[in-house]
Amino acid sequence: MFGLARKRRALLISICVLLTGCVREPGPDDTIRNAYAWYVRELKSGVNPLEQKRTELTEFVTEGFLTSIDNMRPELEASPFMDAQSFDAKLSIEKVTKDSRAATVRIGLSGRISGQHVLNVYLVKVEGRWKVDDVKAVEEFSLAGKMRWAG
Repeated sequence: MFGLARKRRALLISICVLLTGCVREPGPDDTIRNAYAWYVRELKSGVNPLEQKRTELTEFVTEGFLTSIDNMRPELEASPFMDAQSFDAKLSIEKVTKDSRAATVRIGLSGRISGQHVLNVYLVKVEGRWKVDDVKAVEEFSLAGKMRWAG
């Protein structure tokens, strides 16, 4: 009986070790999804995350990115990204490129009111966690736009 208990314990320990080894580290796309969900939730609850939740925001973004946001606040205040009533964009992850310290994630935001936007989100690893360091709009030309210019 002692042998059976020892075998069960060994099996249990083996399973635990295997399961913890299978847990994947959160990637840059996870950071973007989590940050976006948090931001929208705060915005829709009537909170301006840029002013009222800065400490929580640093979980997702670098200090340098916060400074950039502060410098362009007048432009942001007038954008649909700050208005909970018109903010209806859905997030899609289009492409992830990364190495051990930096990543670029192309995302799509599309909504009935806010329209369609394609953005490159640049992330860096800070103390083992991915954080947004910059966001830039991607200029893309649609076939419809090319047809209008050609015709």
